[in-house]
This record gives sequence, structure tokens and C-alpha cells, in this order.
Amino acid sequence: MAVFTNLALFLAVLPVQVSRMGGSRLQVGEATAFFSAGTVACELLVALLATRVSMALLLAAGASLMGAATFAYLLAADSVPAMLVLTAVRGGAFGINVVTGSYLVAAYAAPAERGRALGIYGLAVSVPAIFGVSLGLLVQSAQGPQLLYVVGGVPALLVGLGFAVFVLRRPPPPVTAPRFHPPALPTLLPVAAVIGLITMTYGALVSFGPALVAGGGTAAAPLLFFVFGVLRAASRPVAGFAVDRAGALLVSVISALLVAGGCAVLAAWPRGAGLVGGAALFGSGLGAISNAGYVAMLERIEASGHALATATWSAAFDGGVMLGGAVFAVAAQAYGIGAVAVLLPVVGTLAWLTMTADWARLRLAPG
Repeated sequence: MAVFTNLALFLAVLPVQVSRMGGSRLQVGEATAFFSAGTVACELLVALLATRVSMALLLAAGASLMGAATFAYLLAADSVPAMLVLTAVRGGAFGINVVTGSYLVAAYAAPAERGRALGIYGLAVSVPAIFGVSLGLLVQSAQGPQLLYVVGGVPALLVGLGFAVFVLRRPPPPVTAPRFHPPALPTLLPVAAVIGLITMTYGALVSFGPALVAGGGTAAAPLLFFVFGVLRAASRPVAGFAVDRAGALLVSVISALLVAGGCAVLAAWPRGAGLVGGAALFGSGLGAISNAGYVAMLERIEASGHALATATWSAAFDGGVMLGGAVFAVAAQAYGIGAVAVLLPVVGTLAWLTMTADWARLRLAPG
């Protein structure tokens, strides 16, 4: 929870802060892209480290590093490049936590209840996003970012150090030993591509959502992220139960459709009821496919390869956020915020079509 609270507090704050420090629109997008670049790099690294180092200890190390890097923002308050470098370090620490946390939940859950277990875990880690993103923006406006650097850093650092001591004193029960399975990657790629496309739109929302809804007044951006966060969190356990009953692929198709619809509504009507409805659809779809897409990947590989599936899912998720931040930043720099409104529904619809094609391919496959 401490790590995900740290993430939520700075998700929209850092792009705004970079802009206030005189950064260009390109650097505003890079604030999201640098975080995700660090995340993806360490997520892929964990797939290799998992064969040698305890996942629980890696979880503790990631939390500690995220807290320490957040404190370091205080030393880089006047330098956009330094802020971006520290953001990449925070992203790397977060990547370690994403893979290890999800892996441990999936490893200890019974296969028939995996969707529900991951749904409950997803709800727990999504709760900070309900209030955190909006709270971060409000505190930044009222007090400046320095208070957030302290409040966001302390819990993550203390929790990480405390958990490391606990694990060293009382090692957790053993699970299936992770092995690296490169030949299994092609079976994971269709779902990974969908996750990447969907999170491209999420990266755009985080970077340019406040600008996109600026016509709705000063409360529009906090409202956008609040509604988005509530529905994203609520959809995680609902999707978990649905996955265990209807199957991960069908739930993924429906989830991708919700995201595409949310993108279209926000692009066409970014204020009032359109803002609330679009944020609700978008948040519901992203939360649901975060669960369903992950389970769909786990079902395509044996248990010893679940660390690779987890790393692939995580890298696709955060790689999409990184790519979205970069691509939409280039478009916004060249053509203005209107380009973001045009691209959002295009990328969202492409994700839904790709997911539907994969579902249909498996449904029509012999046997």
C-alpha cells in the first residue's frame, strides 16, 4: 500500500511540476515516460533475478528504494533533468514491487481462485489511486510539492526496511521455483500487446488529462482522477470473480471495450457528465483488464514460468504507459492538445479489436 500510495501521489503531480519548472510539453510527457522506462527495465530484470533471489526480499528492496528516491526530489527542486532521472529510479523501484507482489499473490492462491485473489489484491493496491492522484494535485496547488516528497517517501522507506527484517527472520513458505522460459514468450505476446495499447491511453491520460479537461474548471482534473480511481479499484475484485466464472479472455474483451468507450467519451465531451462517464468507463476497463489480462497470461504457461508471465504483463503495462507518455507528448508538442483527443479513441479501439481477434482465434481453434 505504501508503494502504491507513493505512485498515486506523484502520478499527475510530476508532469504538472515539470511544467511549472519551465519544462516543455515534451518534458512533461517524459515525466511519465521516464518513470515507466525505469519500471519496465526492472520488471524485466526481476524475471532473471527471481531464479537467484527471494521474491520477498526483492519486494522489500523495491519499497525501500522508492522511498529513498522520493526524498531525493528535495535536492533536485530546480532541475528538470535531475527530476527526470530520479523519476526513472522511482520507476525502477516500483517495477520491482509490481512483479514481486503480483507473483507472490498468484503463487500462493489456488488456481481455481486465482482471479478472486488477484482481484482482492488489485483492490487493495488500487485504493490509494482513489484519493491519491487528486490529493496530490490539491496539495501541490495549496502547499507546493515539498510536503509530498516527505509524506510519500517516509512510509515506503519504513515499510520496505521493516519487511526486509521480517523476511530475514521468518522466511515465507516455499513456492514453485521460478525458471526462465524464453520459448513461451510468443504465447504471451497477443495479450501483452493489448495491455500495452490500453496503457498507452492511460499514459496519455496521466500526462495530458488535466489539460484535456481544463475547460471544465479548476476542479475538473481532480474529479477526473477521483472517478477514474474509484471505478478502477472497484472493478478489480468484480473482474476477479468474473474471470473465475466466465474465463479471462472474455472478460478481457469486455474490459478493452470499456476502455475504448471511455477514451471516445473523454475525447468528445471532456466536461460535466461526459467527464464523469468517460472516466468511469475508462477506469472500469483498465482495472478489469489489469486482472483478466494477467490471468490470461498465467493460463498460457506452466507454473515455473509464472515469473516470466508476471514480468511480461508488468512490462507491457508500464511499457505502454511509457510509450503513451512519449508518443502523445510528441503529438501534443507538434499539434497541440487536440491531437491527444484524436489519438485517444483510435488507440483504445485498436486495443479492443486486437483483444477480440485473439479471443476469436482461440475460440475457433481446433479442439
